[in-house]
Amino acid sequence: MILAGGEGSRIGGEKALLPFGEGTLLDAVIARVAPQVSQLALNVPKASAEAYRRRYPDYPLLFDSFAERVGPLGGVITGLAWARALSGAQWLATFPCDTPFLPHDLVAQLMADAGDAPVFAHDGHRQHGICAIWPLTCLEHLREGVEIGHLRSVQSAMKALGAKTCMIEAEAHAFFNINTGDDVARGEELEREIRAHF
Repeated sequence: MILAGGEGSRIGGEKALLPFGEGTLLDAVIARVAPQVSQLALNVPKASAEAYRRRYPDYPLLFDSFAERVGPLGGVITGLAWARALSGAQWLATFPCDTPFLPHDLVAQLMADAGDAPVFAHDGHRQHGICAIWPLTCLEHLREGVEIGHLRSVQSAMKALGAKTCMIEAEAHAFFNINTGDDVARGEELEREIRAHF
């Protein structure tokens, strides 16, 4: 599941739908992660559902079920509930909508460390809490923790669930994150450089 439910306040609106490369920022992320999973869903704001439905008719749209904004964990819980209904699913992989150069084998590297707890990506410099795999068995624990207010951040969930960290082997720009207009310009420059090598 790609998490695209944030407000995008630092960039002036719907970050996932920003023009990027030959499509949108979300298109770039989909191109990277869709081949890595058996099914892909998009966690988006309910208020923007029609815009996403028109552009992405082939993907389920998932809306946070919490009345108040609880951040990325709301999307993770929604994704875990969706994945639990899929036949044979045991894990949910999550990706941010603003990281267009994710490794093509990110899920495989994370799954190599899979046990009975979530596994989070680390690039050698910092942890990337949304680039993760979550066992479906953690749904109730996570949902209860958010509902009673004990879990309010990905970091708190990581600690409560005994998460593991996976050092990801990847290009230096693999986790480049877009938050500002300057980031978009730098990201498009990187995109052109990558295309020039192929």
